[in-house]
Amino acid sequence: MTRRFVSVWLSRWPTDQWRRRNKVAPLSGPLALTLAGQGGIRLHAVDALASADGLRPGMLLADARALCPPLTAMQADPSADQAALARLALWAQRYTPQAATDGPDGLILDITGCAHLCGGEDELLADLGGRLTRAGLTHHLGLADGAAAAWGWARHRPAGASPRLPTGTRAWPALLALPLVSLRLDPGLQADLARVGLRSVGDVQRQPRAGLVARYGTGPVRRLDRMLGIAADPVAPQAATPQWQVRRAFAEPIATREAIEGAVLSLLRDLSARLEAAGRGARRLVLTCFRTDASSQDLPIGTARPLRDPPSLLKLFRERFDQIDPGFGIEMIEMTATGTDLFTGEQAGLAVGGGDAFALSGLLDRLVNRLGEDQVGRPVPRNTHRPERIMELAGEMEGQMGQALLPPDGGAMPTPSLPPPTPAADGSTKPWPKPQPQRPAPSRPRTWRMEGTRPLLLLHPPEPVQMGQGLVWRGRHLSVDWMEGPERIRPDWWRARTGPTRDYYRAQLSDGRRFWLFRTADERGAWYLHGLCA
Repeated sequence: MTRRFVSVWLSRWPTDQWRRRNKVAPLSGPLALTLAGQGGIRLHAVDALASADGLRPGMLLADARALCPPLTAMQADPSADQAALARLALWAQRYTPQAATDGPDGLILDITGCAHLCGGEDELLADLGGRLTRAGLTHHLGLADGAAAAWGWARHRPAGASPRLPTGTRAWPALLALPLVSLRLDPGLQADLARVGLRSVGDVQRQPRAGLVARYGTGPVRRLDRMLGIAADPVAPQAATPQWQVRRAFAEPIATREAIEGAVLSLLRDLSARLEAAGRGARRLVLTCFRTDASSQDLPIGTARPLRDPPSLLKLFRERFDQIDPGFGIEMIEMTATGTDLFTGEQAGLAVGGGDAFALSGLLDRLVNRLGEDQVGRPVPRNTHRPERIMELAGEMEGQMGQALLPPDGGAMPTPSLPPPTPAADGSTKPWPKPQPQRPAPSRPRTWRMEGTRPLLLLHPPEPVQMGQGLVWRGRHLSVDWMEGPERIRPDWWRARTGPTRDYYRAQLSDGRRFWLFRTADERGAWYLHGLCA
């Protein structure tokens, strides 16, 4: 797939942005933005009306007023203009995720594989140009196979030429006819090339490369290869500034645990104040420590509920302070809330069910952040007949750390139950069949008072036992008072049947212990102990 790039040149960006910021009509008179420079105040940018009167950037303000008395001169703000250009690059990601600023007055968009979403390249250019025009921005567009070619074509193409260049070598004639300035060389190098008669891209392309590199370095050759698409010209997309981020730089690097803890607590207080003003709480936080050796270290934490209490969040970070390697010192720390949620205030003493759901939430937060997200989970039921597979541990769900660890009401953990026993033939729902008549009656009254119909503890895997006059388990002979059953549990009929059918029995030993046993319904007829009852 041929790569395609769109360059957007905002030729009057500072003045257009100033008019938009101050809501001034474009035709309200000539406008120039000024900055302090050598010899006095000089023009930083001019609009179309001022340019028509002969004003140019770099001119002294006094000379400009002499040429154009009705000139309106205002103070320029380059940092605000650059921030607005970065926001415009984020807006341009509606056309492609690969959009970024390109110099102080341009954008570059890598639209490879994206043009068809707008109906084609021509439709994309028309939509982009129309939106910029309605926003009051003077612009010129260029579309080519490379970012350098698109940049040069947007700024220096002949009047009346289409902003869209063909693909491949068919675009070379148009690119080679561009002036030398379209190679984007250093001003000094460009002047040196112009002095020897090289005034266009084609003039540079026709020169022997060895001599060109020996005299002027690799700069002209590298820029020429990018212009013609021979060398790669990647685009780094514009990244949005995190909304919830605070940072602190230190006059002297810090390295002790006490200093780091104090700085983290201060950042948490600042971030919590911003979250409180917005009615939100933090779900994921990342602490970034920037060291003096130009390296950085990230410490992420997560919470089960939206949280903005600085002491509670500091406790979670303390679990990971031992992982911080300050090296020769930390010169700046940064706190970013990468995940937030609406904060709903609750009173811990009036938790539903009388329990302290906040204590459970705090415990889960500490466990997850200390052991890892994949090491803590909650039991969830599975659709199966096999008792040993009836539940599994589920950790992070829907990308939210700890959220899956809490039940919806914040109370106790749900206890998954095994499938209910099969109803009897007469329609009754007795959990177990009657005792087998061939078994002798127990020597003492039956005391089977069990909560539910399943054992409290399952053995995984089931342990083999021998049945005869009694029960032999782990090399010990145990006397059985009585047994009842069977309850047949078959393999899952909706899956490939693996393993034999099982007949389960409940047995009570002479010492009062109760076992849950099963016998495989096959030719072997092996016995296994599967559970211990309360």
